[in-house]
Amino acid sequence: MSNKRKVCKHCREYFPAEGMIKVPVGTFCKFDHVTLWLAEKNRKEAEKKHKQQKRVKVESKKKDKARLRELRKRSAWYADLQILVNQYVKYRDTDKPCCTCGTTNPNIKYDAGHFHTRKARPDIRFELTNIHKQCSQQCNVFGAGMRNEFEKFIAEKYGPDHVEMLERVRPPLKEQFPNWQDVYAEIIRYRQLLRSVGVKPKI
Repeated sequence: MSNKRKVCKHCREYFPAEGMIKVPVGTFCKFDHVTLWLAEKNRKEAEKKHKQQKRVKVESKKKDKARLRELRKRSAWYADLQILVNQYVKYRDTDKPCCTCGTTNPNIKYDAGHFHTRKARPDIRFELTNIHKQCSQQCNVFGAGMRNEFEKFIAEKYGPDHVEMLERVRPPLKEQFPNWQDVYAEIIRYRQLLRSVGVKPKI
């Protein structure tokens, strides 16, 4: 009788070689361990396949998302950035009155009003000193922005020279943000800025 011993592929214990079960996948101490080993092998293979499929899906989703970002129009990127800039201005001016009429009525809606409108001066639509808290209906809508009062507010807050500075035309947005990635980086910056002060970004 041979004293040779072999290890069971499933339980990793040693047994006399002559009493072990030999199958194409290896040597086992009993049939139950063949079944258990195969079941574990199939489970690991299924898990590996699932992880691979998940990784491929994630990578594909990233590529699709990146492609969609590349295809987005500039106007869409600017709209997203404007939402965050306006949200930041409203946070910044939370405890301040309307910049043009001085109301502090807590029961009305307030906007992030532009001194130079976005349509008239797209080059400074994101300039924070051009945007301030303004009551929505009386001043921003019905009062068409109350330009004279707005100018006086800016002159008092930043100095008369700042009014002149805002009057000067700046490079167009295409030059300020040559690529969509530049706008996106600014979006990320404002998101981080809002989160740092405990405000959840709207987008």
